[in-house]
Amino acid sequence: MTMKQLSLILICLLGLFNLALGQKSKSNKANKAEISQRVFIKNKLYKEFSASEYKKFKDSIFTNTNDTLTRIGKRTLQFSPETIATTTAPIQDTWIPSKFVFTNTKGNLTIQLPNTNTKRYSLFIYDGKLLLHNITNLQEDYWIIEKSNFYHSGWYNFELYCNGELLERNKFLLH
Repeated sequence: MTMKQLSLILICLLGLFNLALGQKSKSNKANKAEISQRVFIKNKLYKEFSASEYKKFKDSIFTNTNDTLTRIGKRTLQFSPETIATTTAPIQDTWIPSKFVFTNTKGNLTIQLPNTNTKRYSLFIYDGKLLLHNITNLQEDYWIIEKSNFYHSGWYNFELYCNGELLERNKFLLH
């Protein structure tokens, strides 16, 4: 073999070696892209995590914590606090007690109405969707209805009408 042939073979081998390194680095980039995880919040891309960053959050998928990530696809995660809300009791809206219909310290229902001499009041008490009590033409300012007149302790809805118009729709709690 001549020196020219040997150098040509060496150049070809170096070219093949560089080509192999280039393909390896491309495949490493592809592998890194596969390893990264994308996190979406409300169907919008929030962040793309590398494998090391993702490991910090990975346990939240299994423990269902406040920062729960739910897997959507192979490389896609969804931040979903809804999964926690479904496993716990639903959050109630802020309840404002009525100034007309409320429970007293003994746990009985108290109805306190102004101007019953000139106005006509009607009270409808519901247990869920079932009409429990229909009290019409209330003529006294102050009423107490014992809790024994109700089926169970808990929340009851009511509607209070004044002269045929809805004055208040609210609820009260019997203990």
